Amino acid sequence: MAKKSGNGRGKRRESRAKSRAETLTTGGPGSENPRALEAIKAHPNDPLRQMVCFLRNLALKSSTGRKRNVGEKTLTAFGSTMKNLIQDLRTLNMPIQRIDEIGQRHAVALTAYWANELGHTAKTITNKLSVIRKFCELIGKIGAIPKREELYEALAAKGVDKAAVTCAQVTHGSKSWKAAGVDAQAIIEVVAIENPQEAILFELELNFGLRVKEALSFRPREAERRDGIAIKLGTKGGAGRFVPFMKDPVKQAKQRDVLERARAWADEHNNKGEMGYERMTMEEARTKYYHVLRKYGINQKAMGVSSHGLRHQFAADMFEDITGHRPPAEGEETPAWFKQNRELVDHAYKKVSEALGHWRKDISTAYLSSVSMMSKQQKLRIEKRIEMFQNTPGVATGLLMLGVERAWLTGRAALGIEMPHSERIVLTVNLDEGVKLDVLKDVHALLQKLLPGRVLVAPLLGGGVQPENGVEVSLR
Repeated sequence: MAKKSGNGRGKRRESRAKSRAETLTTGGPGSENPRALEAIKAHPNDPLRQMVCFLRNLALKSSTGRKRNVGEKTLTAFGSTMKNLIQDLRTLNMPIQRIDEIGQRHAVALTAYWANELGHTAKTITNKLSVIRKFCELIGKIGAIPKREELYEALAAKGVDKAAVTCAQVTHGSKSWKAAGVDAQAIIEVVAIENPQEAILFELELNFGLRVKEALSFRPREAERRDGIAIKLGTKGGAGRFVPFMKDPVKQAKQRDVLERARAWADEHNNKGEMGYERMTMEEARTKYYHVLRKYGINQKAMGVSSHGLRHQFAADMFEDITGHRPPAEGEETPAWFKQNRELVDHAYKKVSEALGHWRKDISTAYLSSVSMMSKQQKLRIEKRIEMFQNTPGVATGLLMLGVERAWLTGRAALGIEMPHSERIVLTVNLDEGVKLDVLKDVHALLQKLLPGRVLVAPLLGGGVQPENGVEVSLR
């Protein structure tokens, strides 16, 4: 029995050793070092040609050791970053002779250059650092590019703030069409007149949270389930997911209607039963899809929204369907309710993440924001409203001359809740002793002249020293 056991252990050791050896041929650490050495040998002292040679026919894996290759777009971005940084290093008077010289000091210097000279965003810089880190791992330089605190310390020594490489995952406001004041359904109805297929694609994004690629790959008849839809094609990483129907009967009826019309369209116009365009590659299909967006001015510049904003709106609608409240990103609620109902809110974040195709609850904060971020945003709104009164010439001095002793933001304005431009800010005022309430009409006339349509004046009543939950606006 011992001998048999020993043989078993030997087989397991052999299996593990084989697995580690195989890693070097499947995109693991050091797997492309021979390729780098060959490129260096073929083009001595010419790092750009070395990099071009290295990148030629490179089968870049989606993550270290995995068999699935990355998409063409990712591979192109990887190559562009690695070729461009060679020129950037020349600009910094840090030229290299061999591509395997690239390491930490180069990455730190490049980060400082990208942040301070070129003004790249944190997201752009972190993406570039990820590419350099991946390259170093492929040629066997594990850990050459530091992460997190080690990276922050190295950057600090070069005068680069941590914020340059820190991407905020929490949204600072809603990116949904609704929050931007755009009626998604009205736009869809306009699009449907000449572009019915794209209109249904928009509806699938709006009502089920599909990405563009998922909508183009969507097969309604295969996807439909009793309680929702199963998304399998076009997903990130090939991971399938289930999107449930909403509990709200009106929203659910809309989802079922969209699904039925999508099924009818796909059955009639596509041999595969897909919502996408026949005889087109995905890249061609996406190009056509975005051409239609431009045709109707559906972009940030013209409308202040993007196609992806429909997915944000679905996330917000689903959050409301679960909790009964709009998400923090929309700023319609104070933090108190969310904090008091933390368990329900966490459950909603989790379910929204899953429906969007993410498996970490915190990812949904990119769509819904968070209570802590909501508090910061509300504070910022309050500060801007106070500044409006204090920085508009004539307001503070005019109020004092009319006999206003003190003034406060009250109501929704004092809570920092996002308000439409048409909604007036309530300014509660306390008058100097002996000043009659009749003066309020003059106060209103002053504010109407200097801040037209923005302010509603209310007197402080009840003998209070200040209004409950009021935020004072300093007039002196």
